[in-house]
Amino acid sequence: MAGYMLYGVEASYYAAKIRAALAWKRLPFEEVQASRAIYANEILPRVGWPVLPVLVTPDNETVQDTSDMCDLIEARHPEPPLLPRDAAARVLSYLLEFLGDEWLKLPAMHYRWNYNYDFAVAEFGRNNDPQHARDEQLRVGAKIARQFHGWLPPLGVLPESYATVEQDYLAFLQLLDNHFAVHPYLLGSAPTLGDFAFFGPLYAHLYRDPASGAVMSARAPRVVAWIARLRAGAPDAQPLAEPLSIPVSLWRIVKQLCRDFVPMLVGEMAGVQRFLAQHPSACELPRHCGTQNVVLGRDTALEVTVPRALFTYDQWMLQRLQDAWAAVPAEQGHARRTVFANVGAAALLDIAVPLRVERRHFRLMRAA
Repeated sequence: MAGYMLYGVEASYYAAKIRAALAWKRLPFEEVQASRAIYANEILPRVGWPVLPVLVTPDNETVQDTSDMCDLIEARHPEPPLLPRDAAARVLSYLLEFLGDEWLKLPAMHYRWNYNYDFAVAEFGRNNDPQHARDEQLRVGAKIARQFHGWLPPLGVLPESYATVEQDYLAFLQLLDNHFAVHPYLLGSAPTLGDFAFFGPLYAHLYRDPASGAVMSARAPRVVAWIARLRAGAPDAQPLAEPLSIPVSLWRIVKQLCRDFVPMLVGEMAGVQRFLAQHPSACELPRHCGTQNVVLGRDTALEVTVPRALFTYDQWMLQRLQDAWAAVPAEQGHARRTVFANVGAAALLDIAVPLRVERRHFRLMRAA
């Protein structure tokens, strides 16, 4: 194999993330649409369960998780970088990745399945069975859609929180558009890991789907322009300044996202740790292990409390951030902790996760 092989579809949140990262790295890759035949003949034999995206390296290695994919291409192809050289700024990059991968799911899934349902059904059916007639594609697409629509309640996206999710998304979108009025990418002059994590939901769901795409185009034209630049491999990028100064406009974005995310994660990690302690023989972990009540729209007129699942994968992402924090030189730590405190994210650095998890054989497991 001359280059990388990416199994994905345009509608996939995470395929968008790694596709843009590969384009930024200027790496040769072929993307193969994940049809029913590709699932049966390639993805299931390699991974063992149906999932997108899947990356196959030139050496025929299989990588399933996009964070693992980003780590691999960064290690093997360090230029242009996905991560800033400054150790403390790397912690911020992992926080941005966490927010993009897991917290922006709320508006991404809400708008897709509550405003773009028919479009998504047609997309899913066409992707799965491109050789079939439209009526059969729609039947298959509706079957697939029922599964994905069922993911909304575990995320806390319920009828009573729809208005709150929209309010917070539109506020975030405005802050992001304001940022791009001054800076072309999140950390400044070049894209980094956070850009690609944000690109996943913002392109694949919130721009490409028609109803939410109309909202973005009307309200955030600079976000639309950023999407176009990333899709093109960021040809306008310049090396990041050293030492790196984090834009104030980015901290406004992080603060808005962390307002509800951080308290949610603190409670969630307590629940996941409790599950791990109570199930010492559990090796492969379930997708979620209980529920908690979380507050969305905190301190706004649309504040609401809803149940949300305890997602075990979130601990793996938190460990990723905390491990990066542990590598920050002592002389940089105090200043960066102050900044994290100013945006309400300092608690993430201190959440205790003594019972660790890890990814093995494409699954989340209790750490050996």
